[in-house]
Amino acid sequence: MADKNTVMIDGNTAAATVAHALSEICAIYPITPSSGMGESADEFSAAGIENIWGTIPNVFEMQSEGGAAGTVHGAQTTGALTSTFTASQGLLLMIPNMYKLAGELASTVFHVSARSLACQGLSIFGDHSDVMSVRQTGFAMLASSSIQEIADLALISHAATLETRLPFLHFFDGFRNSHEIQKIDMITRDTIRAMIDDDLVIAHRKRGLTPDAPMIRGTAQNPDVYFQGRETVNKYYDDAPGIVQKNMDKLAKLTGRQYKLFDYVGAEDAD
Repeated sequence: MADKNTVMIDGNTAAATVAHALSEICAIYPITPSSGMGESADEFSAAGIENIWGTIPNVFEMQSEGGAAGTVHGAQTTGALTSTFTASQGLLLMIPNMYKLAGELASTVFHVSARSLACQGLSIFGDHSDVMSVRQTGFAMLASSSIQEIADLALISHAATLETRLPFLHFFDGFRNSHEIQKIDMITRDTIRAMIDDDLVIAHRKRGLTPDAPMIRGTAQNPDVYFQGRETVNKYYDDAPGIVQKNMDKLAKLTGRQYKLFDYVGAEDAD
């Protein structure tokens, strides 16, 4: 039976609610129209709201989006579960760390309220010029088009990043979805717990750098070794679509809401 928890909620709060429940570290820096996600996460921790493992996430506001991305990279390198929220030029300032996160097969989720990049002028409203500018970093990308989808795909992103070992960028339209309020069946704690495999969480922690189990990371490589290293990650990308669909099917069994990687709309007899 579907787990019902009907609420009136906006997209930013929906994303932040799921991210906070599945994070130990939230690194934030406000930028319109994503500021509400970081603000909500900060308010949840200030109110003593725990994540699903019974700890209160630490929320750190940095001095730039670059600092927030660096905090995410550093925190997940220790084996912590991390997330962040941003938009527009703020996302572009995260690109150097995004390459490292993807290259190191790091599990994390960036929630982005997609917004126009400042070109001839600044616009605080939504288009996808920011998220389309980071496709080359190696992040897996999931897009939501409604408040219900934001809640659901936020959870799928956090579940899938642990299994695929690829960082995920979960995005939705700035203002059109980030600030829109709709009545939805909000993800419940029971559903969140059912979606997360504790063995994958433990595996993520074991990959964290620690003096008790030393490993080498962040070396310098010549072209022959470097290129071979880039090739070794292909299998993770090949496996990612199937893992995402598996998590979508799992969510459908828990909530009754079925998602597909792609939905065809049009004539059934098209040739």
